[in-house]
Amino acid sequence: MTGSRVRGWAALACFLPVAVACGDQGPASGPGILTVQVVSPNGAEGAALVRLIGPGLGDVTPDAGRAFSDLRGDTLNVVVVNEAGGDLRFRVALADTTRPPQGVLLEVSGPDDAVRALAGYAVEVRR
Repeated sequence: MTGSRVRGWAALACFLPVAVACGDQGPASGPGILTVQVVSPNGAEGAALVRLIGPGLGDVTPDAGRAFSDLRGDTLNVVVVNEAGGDLRFRVALADTTRPPQGVLLEVSGPDDAVRALAGYAVEVRR
């Protein structure tokens, strides 16, 4: 091999472990916003009461409709309302997005305000 080829391979050999190491890291810890959505087996919904449990919970912003929240320590209760009926989704600020909260659905009602049984529902927390 020529000298320039050897230097090229040597440079690549030095760069490759750094590139691979960078790819192994997950998201960096720090503040940010996560989206919380009520996953419904019935389609459009009118309102829900969601409890988030975890450290560093902050402000709540609705994606559509309105949201009302109450933060007490590591527990955040959120009422999300979509009067037109549809997705029930909101955003929550976190001190560290690598530590997402646990979401629990406490109550849900359809667009007709009738309370629904909770079977088949879920709370999804995502980036």
